[in-house]
Amino acid sequence: MAGPGYTFIEGINELVEAVGEFPMSGATKPSAGGDTASIYYLAERHIDRWNTRVQHQGWPENTDFSVAYTPGGVDNEVTLASNVLKIRAAGPSDGRLLVLRVDTSDSNTPKVWDSALASFDLGSDTIYLDRVVELAFENCTPELQDVILAEAKASFQLVRQGNMQMDSALSADSDRAGMRAARLSGEAIQPFNAKPIVPQQQRTPQQ
Repeated sequence: MAGPGYTFIEGINELVEAVGEFPMSGATKPSAGGDTASIYYLAERHIDRWNTRVQHQGWPENTDFSVAYTPGGVDNEVTLASNVLKIRAAGPSDGRLLVLRVDTSDSNTPKVWDSALASFDLGSDTIYLDRVVELAFENCTPELQDVILAEAKASFQLVRQGNMQMDSALSADSDRAGMRAARLSGEAIQPFNAKPIVPQQQRTPQQ
């Protein structure tokens, strides 16, 4: 490991070794070198995918609370950074049905949508949001990296080999990683991700 947790290459090697392949060397991601076909590139894609999926749940590491936004422009809209995965009304805005959504005219820019009003027009008052943001894999804590890699390994093995006995073992490892990771406290707020992980059902091999 480099620093407090895994480097991305170490993460890739966790996946490929789970399917009996030799680890890669060096410090450059396969995609950065133009690789689009090797097993190492496929492992990189799996980590990217599960990094987003796991972080979307909301964890202490990637959740900001009661962030103030002031609607702007003639339409009183609030645009969000591209790394924001999920939002929820908070503080003085608590009770409003505010969600992340993209406008059909600009699918690359996430905005705040008021579901009750069915509008991007939020009025002129400042709104407050709890927001979940996506961190680079290398910037996650070791505990959160373990959750991401455990999910990615189980999925990668199932896609590459479809070994159900190995899937059971990797799924159990994923459950243990989830139990070790810190969760958001439910005392002061209704959190994104406060419930303990429920043991997973055995996965079905993909065709």
